[in-house]
Amino acid sequence: MIETGKESYLETVQSLKQVQKMSLGAELEKQASAQPEHPAVIDGERIITYKQLNLLSNRYANFFSEQGFKKGDVVALMMENRPEYLMAIIGLSKLGVISSLINIGVRGEVLADGINMCEARAVIVGHELLDIFSTIDERIRLKAPARIFIETEDMDIELPPGTENINALLKNALDSNPETTGQITTEDILVYLYTAGNTGWRKATAITQRRWLKMGNQYVMLAHFDKATVQYMCLPLFYNSAFNVCFSSMIISGSTMVLKRKFSVHIFWDDIRKYQANYFVSVGEMARYIYSQPERPDDADNPLENMICNGMWGRLIEPFRQRFGLKHIFEHYGTTEGVGTYINHEEILNMCGNLTLAGMHQGEVVRYDPLSDEMVFDEYGRAIKCTPGEAGILIGEINELNVFMGYLNEPEASDARLLKNVFQEGDLYFNSGDLVKLHINEYISFVDRLGDTYRWKSRTVSSNQVADVINKFFGGIEDCTVYGVRMPGMEGRCGMAAVKLMEDEQLDWQKLIAHINKRMPPHARPIFIRICEELDTTENLKQLNKQLQQEGFDPGKISNPIYFLDPQKDQYVPLTPEIYRLLLNEQIRL
Repeated sequence: MIETGKESYLETVQSLKQVQKMSLGAELEKQASAQPEHPAVIDGERIITYKQLNLLSNRYANFFSEQGFKKGDVVALMMENRPEYLMAIIGLSKLGVISSLINIGVRGEVLADGINMCEARAVIVGHELLDIFSTIDERIRLKAPARIFIETEDMDIELPPGTENINALLKNALDSNPETTGQITTEDILVYLYTAGNTGWRKATAITQRRWLKMGNQYVMLAHFDKATVQYMCLPLFYNSAFNVCFSSMIISGSTMVLKRKFSVHIFWDDIRKYQANYFVSVGEMARYIYSQPERPDDADNPLENMICNGMWGRLIEPFRQRFGLKHIFEHYGTTEGVGTYINHEEILNMCGNLTLAGMHQGEVVRYDPLSDEMVFDEYGRAIKCTPGEAGILIGEINELNVFMGYLNEPEASDARLLKNVFQEGDLYFNSGDLVKLHINEYISFVDRLGDTYRWKSRTVSSNQVADVINKFFGGIEDCTVYGVRMPGMEGRCGMAAVKLMEDEQLDWQKLIAHINKRMPPHARPIFIRICEELDTTENLKQLNKQLQQEGFDPGKISNPIYFLDPQKDQYVPLTPEIYRLLLNEQIRL
């Protein structure tokens, strides 16, 4: 149900079916004119108004215009959450220059590939990431003029050779609105975001102005965003939820965003009270971490009213709401490249959205055979819709409002996500690759991710990339496959690798953990490694992983040696029955 007085947002969403001159830059200019002194972004003790945000963003636009950057060019951004990140995106978007929002949670070859695949003409690196950038600077390939800018926060920093201080360069740039803003249309690409790797390696996908505007208006319309909202943002801004949901809702509603570089459960409530934040966007693990803290008499004495979450346990929602005094907790679902918007705005327990949003039908849940790992079709070759109570694949209808942009320079992978003539000749759907359960009145609940990823520590992990890192350890490994396994008391799945060693070889475990630590972030490291005598990954890898996943990590049932990543020792140790018992009883904190 649309909130009273917000019908205009639905009209805007419906109008986006047609190409028009509307954009992030134009929306910010409207807010800067309508409420110039209203706080837009808060960073520590620094408060940036809508007027200031627009003027500072204009410096980026006018500087890059002077340097010859134009519509369709790409600039890669490597920065932690801070105002300059948003200013760069906004300013570049006013020219039609695409910002490629690099996932800084990955390392090594994966990080370098993220920059290379977007074919950027320049990269802006936050000074806080210079050490990480120095590990890949020789591997990245930029198109001419191939400039590397360092954002220094106006600090006196010695810059690496071949780089430029963008702060110094921006001081002389004009802060007036560029004329190009008015020429940007809803079809133009705003940013590139990077997928979780459901279908293999991470890929870049284009986010158009239309999609960003659509989602901002939908969330403001349905999820209690308004001018008085102060949202606490500690998700990385290169996340789909952070950029497409939260940032868009902030600009569309003219509200305030408190930026934090990372989530800390220990200062969370102090920050919420300090900034009078009444909105929080969370992933499931965050909510569990917050709730697991010792109770305090003043738990409910806080300004937080609304929370959007992805993957929060259904049984935790009501206790969380009661303990901390929240008015609304919305579960939502989506993927970076996905089609449709799924928000449980009616707060039906355990649901993550509805196939119909504000009167607009978005997709279907169709039958799926887990044994063959394929959709089920009728005698005419058409997909079969699930009935309430059945689980199946969520597919999104592709139309003039919900467009699948595909993957950058990956035509085959893009085509693989398309389903044609699903129910009738000429229709077109997006295969989410996610298993959901259909309920009465078209509500859906998330069941599992069927692709090559799993969720752990609130992050999506690409099993292919983890396996690639392990396979590149030149220490006796012949083959490897990676999958997620359930851990008692934890949300999602932790990583487990099945490894086959070369004949007469043994692993040097200290060298292996050093290799892993250098090349992947902590949440991606496999918690368990199983040494297999046979491991044939050349046939049906999905079926193999399903079998291994079902077998789990019980050393009493599996004859192969299993090793456990001890969090205290930061080393792999043999998984004994005693360690297994402690894990089952949640006595080892991962």
